[in-house]
Amino acid sequence: MKRIVLLVVLALVLTGCDVLLELPTDTPVDEIEGTRAEVVNVIDGDTIDVRIDGERYRVRYIGVNTPERDDPCYADATNANADLVEGRTVTLVKDVSETDRFDRLLRYIYVDGVFVNEVLVSEGWAERVYYPPDTAYADYFQRLENEARAAGLGCHP
Repeated sequence: MKRIVLLVVLALVLTGCDVLLELPTDTPVDEIEGTRAEVVNVIDGDTIDVRIDGERYRVRYIGVNTPERDDPCYADATNANADLVEGRTVTLVKDVSETDRFDRLLRYIYVDGVFVNEVLVSEGWAERVYYPPDTAYADYFQRLENEARAAGLGCHP
């Protein structure tokens, strides 16, 4: 599927058409390949604890960064994340890396077909962060951040 989308985009670019590549946010969870996990704790705006097959793991969202404790907008970003995932079953999708230097799983998060990383950035609760090699959506998140900032959304009043 990704190869077809890329070929279509390349064809449009080569023929001079403007291309605005949107990622689907309504993809059914059963079509997203990843690991199902139960959210047992929301740490902050970009980190959760989950249970997978009875084991507990800490998960750091890929490509986004939210305010740290004692920073302005910390509680708002944490609450936005909690509203999306708290107590829910999520799908964890890996990019390239398995874990970060703190042994947290690095994942994109989906819940009920909603791409959580995307929502947090598009609503202004998170900013794009670039940590190679996990950069599949870096340009997309940057565009969403710019739009949220321009619109004064979330943490960008």
